[in-house]
Amino acid sequence: MSKQFAENSPHHAFGINHSSSAESFPADNFCPFISTKSAMSEIRKVLFAAGGTGGHVFPAIAVADAMKTVKPEIEIAFVGAAHGNESNWVQKAGYRFILLDLDFIKGASLGRKIKNILALPGVAKKAAAILEEEKPDLVIGSGGYVSGPLVAVASWKKIKTAILEQNAIPGLTNRLLSRHVDKIFISFEHTDKLPQKKCIYLGNPVRSTVLPKTDAAPAEPWETTCTGEQADASSLHLLVFGGSQGAMKLNTDVPIALSKLTKDQLSKIVVWHQAGKNKLEETEKSYKNHNITVKTTEFIDDMGAAYHWANLLVCRAGATSIAEIKASSRASILVPFPFAAHNHQEKNADAMVEIGASIKLMNDDVGEKLSNIINDLIANPSKISDMEQAAFKDAKPNASIDIAKNCLEIS
Repeated sequence: MSKQFAENSPHHAFGINHSSSAESFPADNFCPFISTKSAMSEIRKVLFAAGGTGGHVFPAIAVADAMKTVKPEIEIAFVGAAHGNESNWVQKAGYRFILLDLDFIKGASLGRKIKNILALPGVAKKAAAILEEEKPDLVIGSGGYVSGPLVAVASWKKIKTAILEQNAIPGLTNRLLSRHVDKIFISFEHTDKLPQKKCIYLGNPVRSTVLPKTDAAPAEPWETTCTGEQADASSLHLLVFGGSQGAMKLNTDVPIALSKLTKDQLSKIVVWHQAGKNKLEETEKSYKNHNITVKTTEFIDDMGAAYHWANLLVCRAGATSIAEIKASSRASILVPFPFAAHNHQEKNADAMVEIGASIKLMNDDVGEKLSNIINDLIANPSKISDMEQAAFKDAKPNASIDIAKNCLEIS
């Protein structure tokens, strides 16, 4: 990170959410084939249900790590599906992965959606079988289609349950689960459509590897400017990423935006771009076509080092990215994914703009407007420092530990 762009500010904390009503599952006798049991008084074993994207999986891993810190002897395993990357992420984090064979409903074709809905009773039986074999004392869902069946069945079996809600607008799974779980941990102070009495505002848990460290420089630091020259202490380090899945719009339009800058302006910028799975080759081609030198990678395993390296981020406005931006105290240009459920990414971005931590840029404006924003920030580095300070003030660096302790105290 260059010396020109530095951060220095105190932490800030908020209270508890005041929210509204929630949708509900059918009555407890909906699954007569599932037997119930009394919850144990002490939590010795926890199952996490997390799947789909890093936005669901990484917060769960963060809480699991924190539980191990608070209670080293606790046994933890993760339940997930085969369709996403969760098995790789979970096992890389050192946890056992249990497969629950199911398919998603939201976003599927009509035929596939009908097929998957008809398969739900069978999925519930599989979830019940996992719970019977594992005998957890607590089941925690972090959103996504895989958490629904496991947490719902756990609730029917009178096992202690909790959910993590990362977004300002909850997803369908968590809305359905909310009235049947013991606790709901929310990441935004104002989170809609959840029963307020169960909500605890502690922030979005962030992996310990993402929290600021003094020795977090990348193993292979990239210090070559967009014009192919050696960077200096005044260079702007620009980190571009679209979440764990990547973002084609950023992959195609960021190179276009940078091509609008002059050679002198490009000589002041160093770019590291995470393209996403199966998107690396096309991203590299986009930059090459514009004769711009950057570092491109498919996926960044050590995001802590990447945040430490960067001065400015260009990324989507997913809840996990927001939490990591705050925890790492980085200035950001947020490009909300326009097709996110209930437009929750734009609401996430608006919350960051409101506290002065980010600039919002709409999806269709990246190619045309990003270059002007970057040029303005290079000319006025104090704006970056102001955003860094605002992000730091709103950070919840202890969210993982706080949530872990709360979960272990569920009675």
